[in-house]
Amino acid sequence: MPEERNVLHVHKMRATETIGLTKAREIAENQEELTEAELEARLTKVLERGIIVDRTTIDLPEGVYGEWVSDEAAEVSRMQLLGFELDKKYAVDRSTHSDGTGETAKIGDVVFMTCPERTHQMIEKVKKIRYDKANPKSGSQKEEKYFKQLMEKGTPIPVIDESVASQANEVDILAALEANQQE
Repeated sequence: MPEERNVLHVHKMRATETIGLTKAREIAENQEELTEAELEARLTKVLERGIIVDRTTIDLPEGVYGEWVSDEAAEVSRMQLLGFELDKKYAVDRSTHSDGTGETAKIGDVVFMTCPERTHQMIEKVKKIRYDKANPKSGSQKEEKYFKQLMEKGTPIPVIDESVASQANEVDILAALEANQQE
């Protein structure tokens, strides 16, 4: 006969949640307030990699947008032309590498750059306009407009028989070749 035992139900045990360092610190500081079961559940989730602390996740205030950019002079200049600036405030403590000044957030070959949220929204708007121009919706392509005009004029739709099957044996092929040479 099986023994009865207490079962700990942990919600979202298989789900993965990525959090930033700030949230990880908050969670770590609240461990004294947890019951034994809650502490066990949290530790189980972390050990099963259900919670992943991501160094690249940056908590930004409202109205600020940021992204990691390749640390190449051309790419940094391009982003600066778009309105970004090298971050010296929000992600500096996440750096794994130094640029020599200790002011820039750098991980590997990327740096963190920020811009106002308004600028980012305008960049996304312009990108969408350009995408929509290059990828028109159904019915607006040149061929579709031409076909629609033909239909409005009452031009009949041409019938194209794409698959015709016929058999030919050696005698038929030789007869066709001879007929073609006589012409």
